[in-house]
Amino acid sequence: MKTNQLILAAALVALAACSKTGVDSFNTGKLEDDEIGFNVVNQKATKANNAIISGASYGTDNTFKVWGWQSPAGDFSEFAEDAASNFMSNLTIEWTKGAVPGTHDFAWRNAEHYYYWPYTGKIGFLAVHPSNVAPSSTGWDAANDKPKASFADYTISASNKTVDLMLADNEGERMASALPMVFKHALSQIQFRVRTNEDYSNDVTFTVNSVSLNNIDLSGDLAYANGAFTWSDNAAQTESWPYYATAQVVEYAATDAAAALYGAANVMIPQNANVLALPDDTVQTTITINYTMEQQGSAAITGEVTVAAPWAKVKEGATDYDPAVAVAAWEPGKKYNYTLNFKLNEITFNPSVTDWVEVEMVATNIID
Repeated sequence: MKTNQLILAAALVALAACSKTGVDSFNTGKLEDDEIGFNVVNQKATKANNAIISGASYGTDNTFKVWGWQSPAGDFSEFAEDAASNFMSNLTIEWTKGAVPGTHDFAWRNAEHYYYWPYTGKIGFLAVHPSNVAPSSTGWDAANDKPKASFADYTISASNKTVDLMLADNEGERMASALPMVFKHALSQIQFRVRTNEDYSNDVTFTVNSVSLNNIDLSGDLAYANGAFTWSDNAAQTESWPYYATAQVVEYAATDAAAALYGAANVMIPQNANVLALPDDTVQTTITINYTMEQQGSAAITGEVTVAAPWAKVKEGATDYDPAVAVAAWEPGKKYNYTLNFKLNEITFNPSVTDWVEVEMVATNIID
């Protein structure tokens, strides 16, 4: 994990926050007030439709799909397990003005048609972001009176490594206000940062060339039910992921939080890291960092450092690492910040002198 010149520490911070918005339902008695619209919020973590979303707002350049199950009884008792949506199905929702000119300001709605609340009963809604990611199946979870969805063999690739798969569900009855849809992140997010914690600018230049994740699983099956994510078929860690491979000079930063980002964040399949007893085992989950170090008056040295899972986590409320708290899993909805700290052991000298070794010689008489 280190040479006599470079010590590289990988720190992992699991950031998680949670917010939830309730629903107030009421009857206005006016048809024009009862169009179905959505009030969109995302959890934990605004950009284009296929970008990772940060913060709690949902940008108006995004779109999502909606399914709706209407229950005339108002308690969803008439739905059987896996019942097909009977009110809305695979309907695209976007931030758009009403279809009739001069009426209905911008809202989250279907761009082609108005959809209105029925006078009786209740509707359970399922939403999937982004709109171009289709679930393998949707259905009704009769045990929890909620919609559900599944994604078979969802795979991370170069084309979707920043696609923020999110789901939301809620229920409502006839109302004038927009129905809140609180999106939750289904994937994990990984971000690397690089720094030196001492200023070597006059003597040494560090360059990070690439970072890769080894022996992980890039695909899995996702089930969304009762507001929770369950990932399966994601335990065969045999694949490598070239997170980023562009040369970047490593700059001094006083703290991990101030360190420069290395490449854009990627999403990843939630999974447990493969942690084995032998550090050199070829199937252990690891991070490999390729770097170059160039000292004044010396030839550039290029090398690699491999950091095996589990990785130490920063202590709660502190900035130093806690070796006793190791994180060996990526969970849905959490962002993991890995800070790579390049640190030198300076070459210094400690002079000393060995004392003379005294040798006793035989006395010689010159004149006897």
